[in-house]
Amino acid sequence: MPRKTFRKIITSDELTSQINSENISLMNRFLKDKQIRVSPKTITVYESNLTMFLSWNLLNNNNKKFTDIKKLEFSEFFSYASEELKLGSARLNNLRSTLSSLSNFITKFYDEEYPNFRNVILNIIESSPKEMRREKTILTDEQMENLLEHLSKNEKQQACWLALAATSGARFTELLCFETDLIDENRTAFGDLFIETTKQIRTKGKGKSGKLLYKYILKEKFMPYYKEWLKERAKILKEKKLNHNFLFIKQDGTPATGATVRGWIEGFEKYLGVPFYAHAVRHYLVTLFSKKNIPPQLIKELMGWSSDMIQIYDDTSARDRIYEGLENLKL
Repeated sequence: MPRKTFRKIITSDELTSQINSENISLMNRFLKDKQIRVSPKTITVYESNLTMFLSWNLLNNNNKKFTDIKKLEFSEFFSYASEELKLGSARLNNLRSTLSSLSNFITKFYDEEYPNFRNVILNIIESSPKEMRREKTILTDEQMENLLEHLSKNEKQQACWLALAATSGARFTELLCFETDLIDENRTAFGDLFIETTKQIRTKGKGKSGKLLYKYILKEKFMPYYKEWLKERAKILKEKKLNHNFLFIKQDGTPATGATVRGWIEGFEKYLGVPFYAHAVRHYLVTLFSKKNIPPQLIKELMGWSSDMIQIYDDTSARDRIYEGLENLKL
């Protein structure tokens, strides 16, 4: 039961081969320059955005050189991306940022070749307000407990994955990177309630390496599922004659991939009967912290946030919250 989104694709290898060669050269040099400072995943996003824009420019704007494209033509592209491609606000803002970055690259390194070129993107294209593009799933405590109990009977690895996601708030890609030597139940923090990973792991963030952070795992809720899976995992690796530290694995014993976990998630959806996605579990944990009156500063520490993201992830309603002084209303 995947969340419903509209998708229209205007790129193809055939179209890319017809894009103005000067534009392709600019794009490739821009990407090469960016590789020094950003992650490979970010480079992939830049390339996807630029290929989309240059394909539109080929089909609708006479394949103009990027440096000759007029303000109104940039505006027409964003109207097309919004109305025809139905891109959401996040993707539109990402496209806006990418085209602005390319423009800055040109003004920095090609000022002699294009002395009159300037970056107009941020001035003519307004930032799109954030909007909800997909149906949001707010997982209840009952749903989480029922799913964990169901998985623990027959799918101990999946139960461990879900328990780790629900007790650490780690992102989808971060969970795949977990290794057994990251978890030491004797290395605790915050009043012995949390396990602190033995070393920092790479998380989402600016720069080529992202942001390195210790992750914190709610100990009592996680360890039972972890220990049960370790027993089964050891048997599988022994049978397959493999030796590695990756916590999550495929049926053949090799490290699990994104596709592996997405298959598990499809099963979660069928069992619960609601759309399920990894980020919903992140929301679940922050909401749990808020319901338990964990101080906002501690939530930031546990989640590794430097800015106030709590209000985005906290899905509690007004009636869920506990307020001081309510006991004064009791007769």
